[in-house]
Amino acid sequence: MRHATSTIDGHVAPCRLGALRIATHRGSAPYVLENPEPGQAGDTALVGVGTQPDGRAILSHRGLLLPCAPGEAFVVDMSQPWLLRQLDDFRLHLHLVPRNLVGLSDEDLASLWGVHGRSGHGVTRLLVPLLITAAESAPSYAHHIAHHIAGSLADLLSTMAMERKAAHCAAAVRPEGQDERARTAQRIRHFVNENLADRALSPEHIAAHHHVSVRHVHKVFKGEGTTLSRWISRRRLEECRRELARLDPESASCVAAVARRWGFANPTHFSRSFRAEYGISPSEWHRIRTTGGVESAEGGRQFADGAGLGT
Repeated sequence: MRHATSTIDGHVAPCRLGALRIATHRGSAPYVLENPEPGQAGDTALVGVGTQPDGRAILSHRGLLLPCAPGEAFVVDMSQPWLLRQLDDFRLHLHLVPRNLVGLSDEDLASLWGVHGRSGHGVTRLLVPLLITAAESAPSYAHHIAHHIAGSLADLLSTMAMERKAAHCAAAVRPEGQDERARTAQRIRHFVNENLADRALSPEHIAAHHHVSVRHVHKVFKGEGTTLSRWISRRRLEECRRELARLDPESASCVAAVARRWGFANPTHFSRSFRAEYGISPSEWHRIRTTGGVESAEGGRQFADGAGLGT
């Protein structure tokens, strides 16, 4: 099944960067790149990230029409139909990123769908030029270097999702009295981040440190749309995920050690929590990020071939 088509014979240059597949499209309007029949070529395990150094375009994705200007980027869900219509002479880099390389929950990943402009948050301004540079210099890197660069780009995508979620929460209109609650939540988050590895970290311990009641601590985080225990667990999982991505690939016993280091006393509970959050076991995540063994990247091969990415 050919999942990417164009209305003209535009030039397409395929390449790889570690686990990422990249296609550089060049041409003139009218030109359409689309994913009309998702899910038939294993592409549900991929995230599409496009960067446009030159040319304007319109992205149709998830029921929205979004303008994309030069220097901006778009992120699309490869399990959904999408279409990019070029309006000018253009140059486009389309990056296919395995979902399990990014390591985000579906909820966090959803915050990335759409167009990210040059006036966006700090991580967006950092990521876009890096993606463009990576696409244009990919063939020059040795295999092991390319693998690590791909992992670093995936980490930045994860960080961008976290930043967007935080910005969304900060921009929310707060009822009267919520400002003080938000400041308390910020102080508590800072304290928790400084003490994540402490297994004695508990609502009681946190409340005593901040001279408030346990009930008040729970009320603060309920107003933030989560629970304290849930937030602590997610932060610990994030740190475990980050550390596992950088450890020696031969460290067979590292998963349990990392879990203990970040406050998980029970390895079984840690593994269950990690899989529930990211859809993959911690040992699989460690192997993927340290050896480049991303099976889901193979699932995108048929789409990649259709898009001119090759094998």
